[in-house]
Amino acid sequence: MTARTRKVPPAPTAVERHARVLYGAMGVAALAFGLLCLGTYLDQAWRPAPALSLLAFLLVFGLPILIGLLSRGAPLRLLRALALADGVVFLVILGFWLVVRAEPLTTGASDIPWVISFTGIPAMAVAVATRDRIGWAYTVVVCTASGLLRAATTTDSQPFMVGVEDALYSLLMITVFVGLTAITRRRAAQVDAAARVMRADRAARAAQVARKRVRLTIDALVHDSVISTLLMAGRGGIPTLTLARHAQTTLTRLDALRAPTVSPGFPTTGHELVDSLEQLAADLAPDAAVHSDLSDTLRIPAVAVTALLDAVGEALRNSVVAAGRGQGRQVVRTVTVQGRRGGIRVLVHDDGAGFDPSRVPAERLGITQSIIGRMERLTGGAASVRSRPGAGTEVEVSWTPEPRPAGVPAAATPAGAAPAALATLVHPAPAAVLTRPEPTAPDPTIPDPPNSLAPKRVRLPSPVNFAILALFVLVHALLAFGDDEPVATLPGEVLGFVALVLAALIMARAYINQMTRIRAAAVVALCAASAALVSFPMTLANPTPFGHWYLGAITLLLLVLAVRGRSGLAWLGYALMSAIAIVWSIANGLTVAEGLVMVSRHAGTLLAGSLFAVGLARSTQALSVLNHERALNGAASATAVAAIEERESQLARVNVLSRPTLDRLAQSTELSPEMRAKCLLVEATLRDAMRARALFVEPLVSATRAARLRGVEVTLLDDSGDHQPSQMAAVVAAVADELNVLVSGRFTARVLPADRPIIASIVIDAATPHMLVITPEGDLQEA
Repeated sequence: MTARTRKVPPAPTAVERHARVLYGAMGVAALAFGLLCLGTYLDQAWRPAPALSLLAFLLVFGLPILIGLLSRGAPLRLLRALALADGVVFLVILGFWLVVRAEPLTTGASDIPWVISFTGIPAMAVAVATRDRIGWAYTVVVCTASGLLRAATTTDSQPFMVGVEDALYSLLMITVFVGLTAITRRRAAQVDAAARVMRADRAARAAQVARKRVRLTIDALVHDSVISTLLMAGRGGIPTLTLARHAQTTLTRLDALRAPTVSPGFPTTGHELVDSLEQLAADLAPDAAVHSDLSDTLRIPAVAVTALLDAVGEALRNSVVAAGRGQGRQVVRTVTVQGRRGGIRVLVHDDGAGFDPSRVPAERLGITQSIIGRMERLTGGAASVRSRPGAGTEVEVSWTPEPRPAGVPAAATPAGAAPAALATLVHPAPAAVLTRPEPTAPDPTIPDPPNSLAPKRVRLPSPVNFAILALFVLVHALLAFGDDEPVATLPGEVLGFVALVLAALIMARAYINQMTRIRAAAVVALCAASAALVSFPMTLANPTPFGHWYLGAITLLLLVLAVRGRSGLAWLGYALMSAIAIVWSIANGLTVAEGLVMVSRHAGTLLAGSLFAVGLARSTQALSVLNHERALNGAASATAVAAIEERESQLARVNVLSRPTLDRLAQSTELSPEMRAKCLLVEATLRDAMRARALFVEPLVSATRAARLRGVEVTLLDDSGDHQPSQMAAVVAAVADELNVLVSGRFTARVLPADRPIIASIVIDAATPHMLVITPEGDLQEA
């Protein structure tokens, strides 16, 4: 039976999470509003068709509740369809009231149709499900219809004014919700766009790091194994069997790199490592003495053994080549192996000519990559080179195991496993540390993808701020002073209105995401003061349609306060407002329950805002984790793909250039002078590929090979790193042209770093030494 692959759904975006948060908050708010206006519905149910009236009530409240229940897992397409259906149903009910029931409501305790107390929920549903323009247009339509219906059903003596006031109040209240929806949705889209860009940037940088790491690893292997074997063959002096063994081991390592293993291999004992070092020294520097104080209880991982042997081998090769220059005596070489902090330290020392490490050219890979770079890429590895002209050289390489967590036992070594694995340790196949793509650590220069749906320290646009503030002041001025007010209550109403305007100004000056505690406390205090100033002078003798306008105004300010991160203080303000309403009710001969009913219809509005804020905060936190995981996964995937591609590319180049020659060397046959010259030519070409990547292209590769065959000493260097000049084709053509006419002498071409005024230089040391430079425009000039 064939296993069926399960398709993993894509992770939700910030826009999708934002929509689900709003749908969920809308469902809870609909439930609250439905319960609050249940009594009004029962009083106003249409007696000719009670079943149809009940269906309308269940649809207009049930659809958003259903949306809220399905908000977490249902497809967004289904939620959007239900939201649009709720908007259509609400318009149909409003139209029915205007056409069939456009008459004053004289029964029950209220002349406000139950349906218009619910105007905000369908408007929110349409705003979430559609574009901003459609949401705003729908809001204007339903608010206008709500005002007309209120004017048609009120028992007040000024129905037109009541309708205008109701329409404007609804418009103000719904504008806040629709505006928050539009702003946060726009911000969510910005978060998604920024997160995509940053994930792509992080993945690109991770891939760049991975390619460089693999390139350096392979370059070090090529330098230590391939190039060293070719140099030994080209210069002579190495026994044929020894040279054949080196060539065979090099081919084995190249094959192992082609199909790398992630197995760390079996640990090696201290004595086995010393035996391997002694064999290595015998092959590369037979006069070197090996000293050790390692115990057989020490266990060293195969990856550390590989790195140590390769680094020590490079140090011995360098010593043999350079330490005896100008000495006129036998150079003394020693290899000292010591245990240190549960690990190992190897010192390669000679008393030869020495050198100044600061003057080693950057293009020389022996020290920088084959010794120091190799050990630094090993976890727990370290290396240093100490030398002075005339004072000899000492290379120190070491490996220290990482501390093991308490209670975790050390890995046991299977009996008989180590000797079997030791056969390849003199020149071991590359282990996991050399070939396995490693996860790339997050680049500290790359910021994490943004997660907050409410931008920090960003104000609302000034026109929007001004429009909302102006609408707030206009609407509540009309509600407060548009009716016939008793003269005795006017001072308190004016002061209460001023207090609310001051609170609104504080809110307008605050930032979107969160207000300071001092500002929030000031808003709550002003709201409580306004409620007391307006309500206590008021009596039941002269009731008006909007006599308790301040309750809606305070609720609106508390709603914005909750959305801006101060839900606790917002509900404290609501509690103070409720307490003042209860005290006022008792003082005017009403009951506590009647005081609570007076403020209860505003609880749903504040609840919706609080749920919006809480849901948005939780969604933001979840999105933060999700974006972080996405970034890490993207970087890991890019690292793995880039490492594989780079390894295959580099190995293909190395195999094309060197494998035929290595196969010939591995046959244990005597080498002719022509074959030795070919080995040196292949070695020089491999150095070009490592040290001059930008110049290792045709026709320059062929021109370089032909010049070397004519006896020209060619050096090609690339210091541009990952920032090659845009006029690289002109550089290659110019270098190839100069090489093609040179028949002897020394030729050095260098691509310069990106911050230089010229992009490349050519130095020709022949019959007439001279220097040429190439400008950023690609022009060749005399220096």
